[in-house]
Amino acid sequence: MPRDGKKATQHKLVRIVRRQMRVLKRSRYPLRNSRFANHLYTDHQHVVLLALRQHFRKSYRDFCEILEVCDSLLEELGLRRVPHWTTLHKFSKRAETRRLERLLLAYLEEARVRVLYLAVDSTGFSSTSASTYYTRVLEARQSRLGRHRRGVLTRRYMKQTIAIETRKQLIVAVKFRRGPANDSPDFIWTLKKVLPAELPVKLVVADKGYDAESNHEYAQDVLGARTAIPVRAASRPKIKMRGKRRKKQARCFDKRGYDSHRPKVETVNSVEKRTMGSHVLARNTGQQHKELVFRALSYNSRRLESLLLLLVEVFYRARDWKNE
Repeated sequence: MPRDGKKATQHKLVRIVRRQMRVLKRSRYPLRNSRFANHLYTDHQHVVLLALRQHFRKSYRDFCEILEVCDSLLEELGLRRVPHWTTLHKFSKRAETRRLERLLLAYLEEARVRVLYLAVDSTGFSSTSASTYYTRVLEARQSRLGRHRRGVLTRRYMKQTIAIETRKQLIVAVKFRRGPANDSPDFIWTLKKVLPAELPVKLVVADKGYDAESNHEYAQDVLGARTAIPVRAASRPKIKMRGKRRKKQARCFDKRGYDSHRPKVETVNSVEKRTMGSHVLARNTGQQHKELVFRALSYNSRRLESLLLLLVEVFYRARDWKNE
């Protein structure tokens, strides 16, 4: 860490907010989506605040109350007063999900990534904040009665499929749907969102749930990448294997590449849930999608700040070692 100077006293959240503003400007996100919008707040300020809300894991009301005492954050954002919680909620409803997802690709330029090594995986987010104990008791009670309660929230969840850049551990694409559902159909739709980055892809890694001939075909022919996806039928000789790409994958599977890159996506899912929770606060499906996009933006900002701090720490350790 810096030993002196103004930057040494800046809080980590202030640096994260500054980086998010820089990413918004670099990606040319519009300041105002309509010429009739008022000039009290910009869309950049709204996006940063909504991503910051995921960091605090608070409702709109509670988050705005916290901002009242965060003078440094308000100064960094150029805000003279805290917006009303309904202002943030209304912006979240009218913001375009596709445009917000494009912001994830801007972090690749911020991290100076030139070649992509991708890993794809999915995870689930609960649509209710009910405790695990309560849901298990509820399910056990219904099973003893020989029926299932209609509309029980524990049976449905928000499924998120992500593609990450494994070397920097940054989220580059997200795809959402209601779960439980099969993993394989989301593979191509998730990787399609990486194409606007216009960066070469060297390797695509995924688990057995994404083993399909069409997935290999898209990754190899469209992205020009090697694939490392275990074949399900390889462990069951009685099942006939179909597809020339799947057969080739079974013969020459890149185990070294798979073992090196596959755990990174599990790490990203784990960090995202540990730091920002495993359930969504919104109740509407569309708002749940946007909430998870803002969560991915918040994660990327924190990840880049952690990488920067790691580089600074290594630099000062090397300097101290040289002086000794």
